[in-house]
Amino acid sequence: MVNVPDKTKEAKAGAKKKIAIIGPANVGKSIIFNRLSKSYSEVANYPQTTVGSIHKESNIGGIEYEVWDTPGISSLDINSEDERITRDALLKDSPDFILFTGDPSRLKRSLILLSQILELNIPTVLVLNKMDEASLRGITIDTEELSERLGIPVVETAAEREAGFAKIGDAIKASRPVNGVVRYPIIVENALDEIGSSFKEGERPSKAVALLLLSGVAAVEEWIKSRGEDAALIKTREAIRKYHRRYPSSDIGRILFNARKGWADKTAERVISSALFTAPGLAQKAAWASRHPVLGWPIVLAIMWITFYGVGTIATQIATYLDMWIFIPLTNFVDSIVTNKLANEFLVGNFGVLTMGVMNALVTVVPILIIFFLIINFLEDVGYLPNLSVLLNRMFSYLGLTGKSVLTMSLGFGCNTMATLTSRSLETKKERIIAISLIALGVPCAVQLGVMIAILSTAPFSAILFVVGAVLITQITVGMLMNWLLKSEKNSGFIMELPPFRWPNPENIARKTYYRVKSFLVEALPLFVLGAVLMFIMEKTGILAIIITVAHPVITGFLSLPDKATEVFILVLSRRELGAVYFKDMVDAMEVDYYQIVVGLTVMTLFIPCVSNTMVMIKELGLRWAAVINMFIMIIAILVGGLLNSVIRLF
Repeated sequence: MVNVPDKTKEAKAGAKKKIAIIGPANVGKSIIFNRLSKSYSEVANYPQTTVGSIHKESNIGGIEYEVWDTPGISSLDINSEDERITRDALLKDSPDFILFTGDPSRLKRSLILLSQILELNIPTVLVLNKMDEASLRGITIDTEELSERLGIPVVETAAEREAGFAKIGDAIKASRPVNGVVRYPIIVENALDEIGSSFKEGERPSKAVALLLLSGVAAVEEWIKSRGEDAALIKTREAIRKYHRRYPSSDIGRILFNARKGWADKTAERVISSALFTAPGLAQKAAWASRHPVLGWPIVLAIMWITFYGVGTIATQIATYLDMWIFIPLTNFVDSIVTNKLANEFLVGNFGVLTMGVMNALVTVVPILIIFFLIINFLEDVGYLPNLSVLLNRMFSYLGLTGKSVLTMSLGFGCNTMATLTSRSLETKKERIIAISLIALGVPCAVQLGVMIAILSTAPFSAILFVVGAVLITQITVGMLMNWLLKSEKNSGFIMELPPFRWPNPENIARKTYYRVKSFLVEALPLFVLGAVLMFIMEKTGILAIIITVAHPVITGFLSLPDKATEVFILVLSRRELGAVYFKDMVDAMEVDYYQIVVGLTVMTLFIPCVSNTMVMIKELGLRWAAVINMFIMIIAILVGGLLNSVIRLF
């Protein structure tokens, strides 16, 4: 490791210094953030887990810092919205230090990006994470040689086992600006000199910013303009025009990439030692099978069966025991001591705060969530989802999407709102609009899906075929129509670096399950109670009766559902799981028959998204797109429900 001066002495007396954790996708940035900040940021064995910047305070090596977790990037010349967040954090928020996290098993890829980061002229530490996985592959890195070549400290870590973290504090203190390690062709270096001379002394942009300007990145020009450097920007534009006049056939992007790749190749050759051949192990064979066009589908079906059995049988049995030993005795106790009729109905009536609110959330939902998240978190930790993306890539192409969208949409089975946020990782607006629309249209969130599985587990198998078939056909039809109607500014390819299959970490799975269930309780439990209160008020004031009367022709006529189903759809508007749980209560009370179960579940799945997802849709796409999508989703849900109601009664 190079011996460089301490750059953090002023941190002890002044404000907290800022550390940005930067790196490619899926190299372990979030788990390093968790270890350093002693907090929890969701981690998984696939890219795009982090879609926003998260800030926490942390004591590292005896000094207080503000640490940032950022989305993974492939280049400062961004391809997606989540990469823009990281670039903005680097350029606009200007961290004092960078912890660049790289994967030793894919060192060349990390070095190409690191060469850009070093050109920002910010003190940087290279953290080679997952060294334990690299060792299993027979890969060793000469970190002293690498440190000398880079001019920055290099630290080896295995974040899953908390190994190597003790050295990070000293490495930060020893870090210093390097201002680049790649020597570009003379025509580029001359252009950089001209761009730099356009600014006043002391205000010259970093080499990274100058290269982005030369590459024509409009967002960087806007950033410089916002700093009041209009005169410098005019001179810069003239210098760039002069460059293109001199070298009209020059492809600046290709020139820069080739220079960086050439440097990364030479550096990697000098510092990497690896076994000549390692036979594929069980994990590699399993990963290959999971994305195989033939073998992959039996694996998908097996996972679906395990989920169906776990949620439909095990979670339902747990809920039954909780109901028997806690819910019913508590309800009877409250009913016996609260003699006032109105207060009694408010607490334990049809829309009681305890019966419909608290107990529905705790007794019905929590067991379902625990089982469902244990399965999903297992698949995430193993690294199955990226391989599923490869398996479904060709199918998704007909919908105007790529395999990359599989990760976004699969997250919808946990939470539609978070899935909508992760659509930032998609490269074109067309893809984002289609993915967000399909998530809102027919991807049930974890609780809703769990409740649906619990209901369908007691129904004939044909009910599953009708519900799943109707939703899938609707999704495919809408996706293909949107692909045909929407035009894209560019074609989006599908390139994904697949993480290796690994043995699941029980601690990580348990922690993620705990935090996800906790997050649900913190966010949704108050809404369950609020929903019960609003329904109670609407019932007592007569508003509910008016809505049921107005909706009667559609609900009971076109859809052949009982009037009480109107209450389900009212609740769905606020939170989908509220309506799902209330519909399950109707099923358990045998208030709906086979046909109504099929139609009700289908319409509820296709119905407009909850309020929180709608708000995120407005943020990501704008009010106009969000309103149009929601309007069409409501129309589609009702039309499909009515058509399905007619079809199933023919059998």
